[in-house]
Amino acid sequence: MSRWKIVAAIAMISVMSCLGGCSLKQDTMAQFKTLPGEGWGKDMPIKFTPEYADSALIYDIQLSIRHNNSYQYSNLSLAVDMVDSVKVIHRKEVDFELSDSYGNWKGSGFGALYQTSVVIASGIKPSDVNSIVVWQTMENCDVIKDVIDIGITVTPSKK
Repeated sequence: MSRWKIVAAIAMISVMSCLGGCSLKQDTMAQFKTLPGEGWGKDMPIKFTPEYADSALIYDIQLSIRHNNSYQYSNLSLAVDMVDSVKVIHRKEVDFELSDSYGNWKGSGFGALYQTSVVIASGIKPSDVNSIVVWQTMENCDVIKDVIDIGITVTPSKK
């Protein structure tokens, strides 16, 4: 191969790699908070401030929990408050089903840590939801243990 063909090939590869940088990307923002080792009480709200990459887009918000093998229940009941600049505009009750009737964990993961996620809101304008507050609402259980992290993921809607 001649020297000029090699230079032309290198130039073409450089142009193609630069064009890849110009493609539209999904600006997904995720935040996770680690829960205290002594447990998550009903009186302990977990607050998130969603980050939006572009105020002109609409977004979907997903709630995720991570637990370990020692978690004692097959589900996790939560209340999720979506707050505008002043007040709760929507409360969603979420019941994560973490294991099947045989005790097999449903979430993704390996070893001793599993994650389960659910979409809690779709088509959200950044001006509508300024914060998200998550409450543990398990019946007959004031403090739950072995839930390691809780988080939100904000992704542009595909609508």
